[in-house]
Amino acid sequence: MFQGTIPGPMRSIVRETASLWPRGPVYVPCCGNFTIERSLAGMGFGLHSSDVSIYTSAVGRWLTRQPVGIQLRDESRDELGWLADSLDDGVGTVATLMLGTRFLASVGREGLWHERVVRSYREQWKAKHAETVERLSGSDVELASYEVEDVRSWLQKVPGDAPVCSFPPFYGGGYEKLYEPLEAHFTWDAPQYEPLSDDDVVSVLGAITDRPYWLTASNHSVPELHRYLRGVIKATPRAAPFYVYASEARTRIVAPRQPIDPVKIPRLREGDELVGPLTLSLLKPGQFNALRSRYLNPKIAPGAANLAVAVRDGCGRLLGVFAMAPSTFTPDEAYVLSDFAVAPTDYPRLSKLIVMAATSAETQLLCQRAFSRRIRRVATTAFSNNPVSMKYRGLLRLHKRSPSNEDGWKFQLQYQGPMGQHTLAEALQMWAKRWGAPMTKTGV
Repeated sequence: MFQGTIPGPMRSIVRETASLWPRGPVYVPCCGNFTIERSLAGMGFGLHSSDVSIYTSAVGRWLTRQPVGIQLRDESRDELGWLADSLDDGVGTVATLMLGTRFLASVGREGLWHERVVRSYREQWKAKHAETVERLSGSDVELASYEVEDVRSWLQKVPGDAPVCSFPPFYGGGYEKLYEPLEAHFTWDAPQYEPLSDDDVVSVLGAITDRPYWLTASNHSVPELHRYLRGVIKATPRAAPFYVYASEARTRIVAPRQPIDPVKIPRLREGDELVGPLTLSLLKPGQFNALRSRYLNPKIAPGAANLAVAVRDGCGRLLGVFAMAPSTFTPDEAYVLSDFAVAPTDYPRLSKLIVMAATSAETQLLCQRAFSRRIRRVATTAFSNNPVSMKYRGLLRLHKRSPSNEDGWKFQLQYQGPMGQHTLAEALQMWAKRWGAPMTKTGV
C-alpha cells in the first residue's frame, strides 16, 4: 500500500532495536513512506513524525485526523477533472495521491505506452480508488502528531533524551524528483525549505545521534559513525547497500541469496561435435541461477528472469542459456536479460548461436505465450570495454552507446533487432556457415 525504497529486512531491524528503548514518545523526522511507523506499530510508542513532501504530508495529516488540504490545480482540470470527485480532504484524497504516483508521470506525454497507462487508470478509476480507500481504512498505523516541517528545524524541538529514528533522503533532491508529478497537478500549502544536499544529510545524521537512543540508516557509509555500525543490508544483488547505525543494537548482516537447483543436462565439451537439430527447454529459476553462476561473467549482477530457456543440440547437450522479460516501455518488445554459452568447447563463436536462438521464431512463440502479448522485437544491454560487442555484431543493431554505469566496464551498449525472422534450423545453418568452424588444435 505504502510505496518506499527501504528494504524489507530493515523493518525487522527497526522493531528489534526499538524493543530495547523505554516506552514513550519516539520521533521520526523525514518519515517518507512511514516505514518506521509501520515497523513500530503496536509496540506502545507515541509516534511523532514530520516531513515536507506532498505525498507524505497527505498521509501524515490523514493519520492524525487533520484536513489533508490538497486540491487539483486549475490548469490540470481539463486532463484530470475525472479525479475531482475523489478529493474529499481525507482518505479519498490520500488514495488519489497514492494511485497518482503510478500514472501521473504519463499524463500529457506522447507515446502509446503513456497513453495506455492513463487510459487504463481512467477507465478503472472508481474500482481502483475504492479498493485503495478500503485498504487504507484497515491500516493499523497510528500517529500522535504530524508536522509539515523541515528536518533541520524540527529536530531542534525534539527532547534531547527522546529516541529518534530516521532514514534521511539518500541523495540530494531525491524526494523532490520523486513527487514532481504530484506537485505538477495538485496544489497545497507547501513549506519553504532548501533541499538536503549530501553534506546536509551527514549534518542531520549528527543531530539524530546526539542522544541516548537512536537508529538511522543510509546508503552512504558515514566514517564518523563507524563505531555505531550495527548492520549492512543488501537485499538484492543490484541493490545499493544500506548501512544501519544505532546507539545500541544487535549486529546484523543481510545479503542476497539465490536458490540453486541441480542441472543434469549433459553439456557440450571440448572434443564434442555440435550436431542438429537445435531444441529449446524451459528452465526453473534455480536451474537458471546455477548455470548463470557457472558460465556468466561474475562482474555482471544477476537479475530475475520471467522466462529462462536452455538451448540444446541434436544429442540433447546444453549449448547455452538465454533469459527474457517483457519490455517495460515497448509493448511488442522482449528484453534479453542474459545470454551465454557453455565453456570450454571447440567453438569460439558459440555465443552467437545462442543469440540467434533467442531471436528465433520458436523463442518468439515462447515469449508470446509467457508474456500474453505480441512480440516483434528484442532489445538487450551489453557492458564492454570495447565500443561494440562482438557477440551481437552482425545480429542486432547498436542503438545507443554511452559510458557504463557499472564498475569495471567502459561502455554500456544498447542493442535492438527484429524477432522471429528465422527458425532454429535456419539459425544453425547460418551460424555453421559463418561462425561455426571449430578451433584447430595442433599437437606437440
